[in-house]
Amino acid sequence: MKKELLVSGVLLLIFSLSFITPANAITTWGIEINEDYEFELKSFKIGITDYSLLLKENLSFIVEFTSLTDIGYSYDVYNSTGLMTTNTTNFVETEVEAENYIIPDGLPITLPLAIGTIPNYLDYFGDFVNATSSLFIFEDLLENMTDYLNITYMCVYSLLNEDYLKLQADLYAPTVNDTLLEELAGGEGMELMPIPTNITDLKLNATVAYNATSGLFKQLTIKLRSLSHTGDFTENFNVDVIYGLHIEIPPTPTPTPTPTPTDKTSYSWLIPTMLVLTLLTGIKLRRKK
Repeated sequence: MKKELLVSGVLLLIFSLSFITPANAITTWGIEINEDYEFELKSFKIGITDYSLLLKENLSFIVEFTSLTDIGYSYDVYNSTGLMTTNTTNFVETEVEAENYIIPDGLPITLPLAIGTIPNYLDYFGDFVNATSSLFIFEDLLENMTDYLNITYMCVYSLLNEDYLKLQADLYAPTVNDTLLEELAGGEGMELMPIPTNITDLKLNATVAYNATSGLFKQLTIKLRSLSHTGDFTENFNVDVIYGLHIEIPPTPTPTPTPTPTDKTSYSWLIPTMLVLTLLTGIKLRRKK
């Protein structure tokens, strides 16, 4: 009886796990645990002015993955003062537009290379974005933006090559709700980054890139182009943001200078050779005599 209860308990445990674990979960990760991955603000430009130095310290973080499982990962986030937060991201089956997809529940700092019955998850995730026209990562942000932007065009798609999986969103809004701009313009510290309160012809391009070899988040790029008709802004109002993985650039080795040939070095062999020939010729003449 005890044996039957034990077997039943094991079967129940396996059956319950099947609801949260991708079928036949064999997951391949391209990142390592207990290794630091540093992310930083690389550029934040309004017009021709770069504010990245002003914001960089507060927007630089180190991520350390603490565990990798068949369904996700846990990670710690550190800022300049130490540990900030501990989080978990799991890849679970979710219904999106009447279809079921294995997608991340949590911040997708990295994507698995393979999971369950999906041998190439980056390709699968790109197909999910194309099929649903959902950038997913920006979903909440894009939903909020519709309250402020009169969006007349939006296109979401993915591109995958041997280097990167790129998730891209392009949108156009002929007008922007003044309320949003006034809130932004009146925000703390915004006197250093002035924002006009009347923007038209807004074009936004956002790209999230993942490394195709490791699955790790590589870079977020946002490019905003628009017109302004208020205050000091009478023409273009452009914003460029680049945020991503910090990569150490090895120092360029200093090339060894090639000596410049001189008369002395070029003909340094000539004098001793002539002396040897003269000596040998003298000895030969003496023997003939």
